[in-house]
Amino acid sequence: MDRAVECTHCGVAMTSWSAPGSSIRYYQCPFCARTHSSLYGEVFRHRAGARLIDAPARPGDPTRLPNPSEEDARWAAVKVHAARWFARLEAAERPVPRPAPAAAQGAPARVAARGGRAR
Repeated sequence: MDRAVECTHCGVAMTSWSAPGSSIRYYQCPFCARTHSSLYGEVFRHRAGARLIDAPARPGDPTRLPNPSEEDARWAAVKVHAARWFARLEAAERPVPRPAPAAAQGAPARVAARGGRAR
């Protein structure tokens, strides 16, 4: 694949790299870090996470994985904090289940005075 690949989730061009001597090319979104491989062409044909675009390919350093920028890392941290905050809000809005009365929970049977058998 000599054409560029776009992340269908973020709408940005993905960086690409391959191992030396390998025909398989890997593509990674610099924003959401989703990674796809040229080995699975159906992903690109069906646009399941990535699609081919007419722009020229933007190769990355073949010796290492592409890293997000400092701004992307900050946004990722903001997203994590926001997700935790929203989860706490949701948990606070859910009603706390009340325990069922003892009779409904299957209260233990009374033990007879003689013989110790349950009635």
